[in-house]
Amino acid sequence: MPHSPMAKKHEVPVSPFEAFHKVVHAYGAKDLAEELGMRVGTLWNKADADVESHHQPTLRDLIAITRHTGDMRVLESLNRMFHRATIDMRPGPVSDAALLDLLCRIGSEKGEMVQRLRTGYADGRWSREDQEAVRGEAFDVINAVLDFVQRLEGLVDE
Repeated sequence: MPHSPMAKKHEVPVSPFEAFHKVVHAYGAKDLAEELGMRVGTLWNKADADVESHHQPTLRDLIAITRHTGDMRVLESLNRMFHRATIDMRPGPVSDAALLDLLCRIGSEKGEMVQRLRTGYADGRWSREDQEAVRGEAFDVINAVLDFVQRLEGLVDE
């Protein structure tokens, strides 16, 4: 059961270690550790670990935290790291308001991507950082469109 639903969009780092850190701190290390039967100090060490640390979170930790919180930032960071994407296949509401909300989200995500493009090219140069920023926003656009298509599946009369 998710700890609490994500009400707003979160920035997704490319590093899964940084994503794990952000998720643990967003939901509270103390509460998460207690709910997962883990020592608080151990979770703190894993959340503050970097690529070189021996205190890195395990795959078991990533799965437990993601499943418990419902926060997909670690998975999304892995997707971005390996230039992949996933689709949330869970059914959702298909009311007119829900569909309108998804259409607005598509427009908003597209606007964020275009703004990153504009900001990145404002100096007439295109850096790797600019490319990664636009790529991240493009993933958000694609996910929004796929969410919309998935919700339309709920309208199919069979």
